[in-house]
Amino acid sequence: MSDYDPVGYNDTRGAGGPPPSTGLAIGSLVTGIIALLLSLIPVIGFISWILAPAGLIMGVIAVNKPAGKGLAIGGIVTSAIALIICVLWVVGMGAIMGSAAASGGY
Repeated sequence: MSDYDPVGYNDTRGAGGPPPSTGLAIGSLVTGIIALLLSLIPVIGFISWILAPAGLIMGVIAVNKPAGKGLAIGGIVTSAIALIICVLWVVGMGAIMGSAAASGGY
């Protein structure tokens, strides 16, 4: 059998197209990882209050796209964990400040 196709049924020149973009998913994962790492540092962790929601939003948008679902889910998870750590820092510092104020010490 030959590769000759006179009708053009096996013509694949227009069938493809560009691959789907995973930019938002990668951005979500990178932002989530950076937010997670920064949230563990006490004073610098306040930067995570900006990065974690940004990574979360990018991840939610990227999950609805056809490509990069795994990266987007990873970004959502890391951003959510970073946000939880930020909230725990605020609650912990509030408890420490409250107990210091109640005891009369500064």
